[in-house]
Order: sequence, then structure tokens, then C-alpha cells
Amino acid sequence: MNYNVDQQKEIAQYAVEHDNNYKATGEKYGISYQQVAAWVRKYKKSQTKSEEKTAPTSKPQQSSQPNMLDVLSRKDPVLEAQLREVKKRLGLL
Repeated sequence: MNYNVDQQKEIAQYAVEHDNNYKATGEKYGISYQQVAAWVRKYKKSQTKSEEKTAPTSKPQQSSQPNMLDVLSRKDPVLEAQLREVKKRLGLL
């Protein structure tokens, strides 16, 4: 049986959505494992091309502010000194 492009895309999507299980997809649609694999490769290639077309061509502006993870991971020297002092008083150091 011949499948049109839309049917091939549907079958490829089914395979991708089911963890790239080409064997089960082939059995469901009555086609070979190799044919499913070929259509999935074609489908993924077309998805990559369409993503490249929709991706912005210019780089996003870098914010002058640091990101939140950088801020949270920094150690504050004043708080570190206070913590050492408290630990000394409690006899933990």
C-alpha cells in the first residue's frame, strides 16, 4: 500500500510519541521496521528545518543583571563572618 506524505508524517509522529518503537508501529500500520525508521528520520529532519526557520536570527540581549542562580550561589562574606562567630560562641568551632 502506498502512503501519502500526511500518512507518513502521522505514522512517524506515532512512532516518536511511543518512544521510537518502530517494531510496534510497523506492526500496527502493517509496514516494515525499516520503513518506519526511514519515515521517522525524514520527519525529524523536517522538524529540525522548521525549527531553524522559526528560530530568531539575532542573539538575545544579555541582561546586565546576573541570573538568579548566580546570585543565590554566592556567599556573603559578612554573613559568613557572623556564622563563624555564632559557631564559635556555641563551641562548634
